[in-house]
Amino acid sequence: MADLSTLARARGLIRSSPVRLALGLVAVFATVNLLSFAVAFVQLRASLEAQIAANLDQQIAGFRVTDDPATLVALVRAEAVVIDPEHRILVFLAPGGASFGNAEATLQGTDITVAKRKDGRKLGEDGYELRSVVMAQGILVLGESREPVGNLERTFLSLLGLSLIPTLLLSLGAGVWMALVSARRVGRIEAALNRMTQGDLAVRVADAGSDDDLSRIGQGIDRMAGAQQAAMAALRQVSADIAHDLKTPVQRMTVLLSDLRDRLPETTPEADIAERALAEAERATSVFQALLTIAQIEGGNAKSRLAGVNLSEIVTTFAEIYAPSAEDSGHVLTLAPLPGPPVTVMGDKTLLGQLVANLIENALRHTPAGATIIITLDPRPEATVLSVADNGPGIPEAERENVLRRLYRLECSRTTPGNGLGLSLVQAVAELHGARLVLSDNRPGLRVELRFPVLPS
Repeated sequence: MADLSTLARARGLIRSSPVRLALGLVAVFATVNLLSFAVAFVQLRASLEAQIAANLDQQIAGFRVTDDPATLVALVRAEAVVIDPEHRILVFLAPGGASFGNAEATLQGTDITVAKRKDGRKLGEDGYELRSVVMAQGILVLGESREPVGNLERTFLSLLGLSLIPTLLLSLGAGVWMALVSARRVGRIEAALNRMTQGDLAVRVADAGSDDDLSRIGQGIDRMAGAQQAAMAALRQVSADIAHDLKTPVQRMTVLLSDLRDRLPETTPEADIAERALAEAERATSVFQALLTIAQIEGGNAKSRLAGVNLSEIVTTFAEIYAPSAEDSGHVLTLAPLPGPPVTVMGDKTLLGQLVANLIENALRHTPAGATIIITLDPRPEATVLSVADNGPGIPEAERENVLRRLYRLECSRTTPGNGLGLSLVQAVAELHGARLVLSDNRPGLRVELRFPVLPS
């Protein structure tokens, strides 16, 4: 798995724009240098080959001083003694078939083959540029070693291996290193944007002391996040202020309506109206209380109260508390077997209890009689997972993000009790505890999972 993860990261890095740009620049640099080397090599080789051809023409001209076979044989013998066949070939094929010179030569049409003479000196390893000329009733074969061309090829190969390739490797290394730095910065920007998408507007990405394009992009994102954070904070403050200011008069109105209902005869229409008004007032009070609770949680003050909490105990307690309500409404509420040792998370016991209560109430409220609700606590190596699953109608995938918004209710839920704040409160408590809230399909029904961070051992 680790190898697959490393391979996936490597593929993602290669596909990133900074690394592709670095590889592209190195490829352009390599292409330009190779073309420069190739042009220089072709020109120098052509110059050497022209020089070899000129030497051969000059040597042929030197032997044209005589047309007498015997004289030419004498000249060839005299020259062959001092000429090293590794550098130059000189052979005269006399009219009678005899061969004189410092090598053996064979003609097959226009093709000339040379070989070492018996007891003669060895030939060169780089081959020869050969010429054959009819002269003095025989054939004169001259050859000039291609050693200079071979030396040129070896020199260029050495330059390629000792200069160009290390330069390319260093350029590639430097380019990839710079690309990795840019890729890490781009990765931080992507991670910050993902966290902002999930609602964490406090994240910032700008690099202190930098003034390049990525830093300016980061600063722009920071300004946008700061503006949104300020707007959200103001909106939450307004919501909290409204809820706080209206909570007391609504509570007083609830008390007055309760007193009015108690004073009216039970069978009169007035008593029925007072009862319904009291129910609405109590519902308004619960909405204000939920809004205040969410505002207090999002304010972050509760973080100072976080400590190790036995989540197994909380789940067991609330499963027992809601068992009678589930039985009365025709539901089956089941707590899956808990793991042996207590499951501990870092949290606030009261808020975690409210979270579990909200999840159970949400399942009871939005599933028909006969539905089954299963509470599961599963400690895993990567996270502690608390889930509440039912086999009711569930929530369409397109609506799962919406139901986490405050006061949002599905169309099919508008006739059921509730205020649209249950899952919003669960989300606020989850964020306070660093837990991830996941809504998924239980096939059928809804599965709500909370994935708490594992406490360090």
